[in-house]
Amino acid sequence: MRSVRRLLVVGATIALLAVLVPSASAASHKAFHLEKTCVDNFTCTVLWSNFEAIPQNTEITYTYNGDGSDGLAYPTVWAVNGTTTGLCDWTHPTGPIQAKCTFDTGTGTLTGFHLAVRVTANANGSVWYWDGTYWFD
Repeated sequence: MRSVRRLLVVGATIALLAVLVPSASAASHKAFHLEKTCVDNFTCTVLWSNFEAIPQNTEITYTYNGDGSDGLAYPTVWAVNGTTTGLCDWTHPTGPIQAKCTFDTGTGTLTGFHLAVRVTANANGSVWYWDGTYWFD
């Protein structure tokens, strides 16, 4: 009789975890907003961010393969005690979306960091916005 109870308890626990783990994972995505200004196509400075590991004055630098005509840029965010590198795709500049950027890894405080944002700018291009979601492994 004891083994049947144990089996039921173990089965119930597994079923409960199967329900809770996916919802906890989905809840871990958080809204991300960043505003930055750029002095050229290679160096930008964060004006404001809702993510504390990437505060005001964080530097974002961009590198390009070749001359950048392929529409791809590789930003590196030099955050508080860590970095993350991503990919920005500028090949579909339709509507208000200028680019889509994704970050899949990081170091230090950004270890396991993931970010997916759309990039837009104000009317004169003096301030750029990253809006999307972030999560950690």
